[in-house]
Amino acid sequence: MTPLLERATQQLQWCFQQPRYRVAWLTGPPRSGKTHLARQLSDTFGWHYLDHTLTPGYFDALTATIATYHPDHLLPTLKTWMEARPAPVLIVDEIDALLATWSHDQRRVWASKASRIPYPRCGVLIVTHLLDCSTLVNCLPDQDTRYCLDLTGESS
Repeated sequence: MTPLLERATQQLQWCFQQPRYRVAWLTGPPRSGKTHLARQLSDTFGWHYLDHTLTPGYFDALTATIATYHPDHLLPTLKTWMEARPAPVLIVDEIDALLATWSHDQRRVWASKASRIPYPRCGVLIVTHLLDCSTLVNCLPDQDTRYCLDLTGESS
């Protein structure tokens, strides 16, 4: 196991073992290794990996409504995805294609609500470069930075 995978495992396992809030964030600039790490976690632990942009039925299903799709639509959708997965953790990658259609404030509001989904059926790891840990800290339960793993400075 690589040092990065070990560090991520420790931090994320803590988050996903919480009884109330089990939503974590994997952030970092493009090409920092987020997707590679997310796939390694999925392969290592049997977590469900969802590529929001490339998996049919997700981003492509929004074509007709993307102009009017807003944060309050994605929250129940995320809950539905969580309910549909038998895996202990759902990894949602490439969600930035949708988040990019919203303003910075809309992204923050959605992140705050998503971070506080109470008692989810499974843990969720949201992968993004549009939100970073310094922005997310105010969105996280108790402003606890252990809910956010930042790959800034990492290389893939």
